[in-house]
Amino acid sequence: TYSDDDIYKDKLGYDRDGGYRSWLQSLELDHRFGSDCFFLSTSEGNVMHVDLRSKGKVTFDQTLSERKINSMSLHPNGYTMATAGLSTVVQLWDIRSMSDSSKKKSKPLAWQNAGKSINSAYFSPSGKRLLTTTMMDHLDILEDAHLAKGLIKTPETRIKHDNRTGRWLSTLMARWHPATFSGEEIFVSGSMQKPRTIEVFGGDGRLLREIRGSALTAVASRCCF
Repeated sequence: TYSDDDIYKDKLGYDRDGGYRSWLQSLELDHRFGSDCFFLSTSEGNVMHVDLRSKGKVTFDQTLSERKINSMSLHPNGYTMATAGLSTVVQLWDIRSMSDSSKKKSKPLAWQNAGKSINSAYFSPSGKRLLTTTMMDHLDILEDAHLAKGLIKTPETRIKHDNRTGRWLSTLMARWHPATFSGEEIFVSGSMQKPRTIEVFGGDGRLLREIRGSALTAVASRCCF
């Protein structure tokens, strides 16, 4: 961010300083436009869309939560976004209704109460599944969440999983493989198990592989393919 001096008004981040309690929490590429556009979430519960084709113009900046948003995920349909964080709720939004000039507060299409804070929520490559990592020690898989309306009571699949890394380690965030294999989707997660382990699951929640070895000497908090 920059000061209020006019010399910075054309810089990305100008007039977006929320003070020392505000920071950028996560970045998600907008797959509709390759690497030209991306979303940012903040510690204050805002989501911004930045367009680098227009000198980093912020096309919208919406407050979607009263607390920090840890992750965002855009569905393959290009307009349904999932957000999750310290509010303990996974929320789904239609970003087509969002603009920086809009004074109307956005309302979620659907939501699921996790009970405790949520480390991440990501759509699978097909968009059929939404995978959440929660501090309730669960990995939840929601089916067709992008089609839901209102409260989503329970996930289709719930995996008991120790996600309590403590204050000195990065939180666990289960992530999908970007491709499918013979139509099957898979995801990976770090683990608190000993000996240290990386786990690979099928889209239906089945544990497919456990990766261990002498080179894995610490908790692999953040894993991706």
